[in-house]
Parts: sequence; structure tokens; C-alpha cells
Amino acid sequence: MKMSEDKRIRLLYRVEPGCLGPTGVDYVEGFCQFANKIIKPPIYASFNFVPRYDKSLPEREYKVGNKNLSSTQVIAYLDRLDKDKDEFEEQIDDLLSHAIDAYLKRL
Repeated sequence: MKMSEDKRIRLLYRVEPGCLGPTGVDYVEGFCQFANKIIKPPIYASFNFVPRYDKSLPEREYKVGNKNLSSTQVIAYLDRLDKDKDEFEEQIDDLLSHAIDAYLKRL
């Protein structure tokens, strides 16, 4: 089953350099490129991992089409797909954690 790109929930995930260790700022750009290649989203979503240099911006930002979604809207969207927002985010965090381990082993 395919879902058109404009109907998918898009997650912009801002990765903290510190999650890559004390010198993470030196690696976060390369890590985000790596994560974008190896972390595969479910058919109803798309992911974009970018460095989080500006702490005033949220860690996660959701959109459908060009519309930003509030947390309530994200919950409603995922509910229609029988998905739980907390579980969805937990799975992404787990995938990101595994990607960090894999990336750091390559250095």
C-alpha cells in the first residue's frame, strides 16, 4: 500500500549534538546524513534528521503537506492509523539510538 507524499506525516527531527558525546558537534552533520540514509520510515511517514543548533526550536516538528501540526493534531492523525504517538516517538528514538551506535563504531 502506497500513501501519497502530501498525505504522509513528515517529522523533522532535530538531533542534539551532545547525543553523540562531548565532541558531538564535530560529528552531528555527518551523523544526520547517515541517519537519513539508514533509518527507514513507515509507509505513512517521512523523516528528516537535522542538527539541533538552536535550542529554541523544538526537537520534533510534524507536518502534513505544508501545514505544521500541533501535538493534538499529531495524536489525531496517528489515531486514524491506529498508531500511538508515544509508541511512534519511542520507536524513532530507538532507531536513532541504534543509528548513533552504528555511526560511532565507524569513526
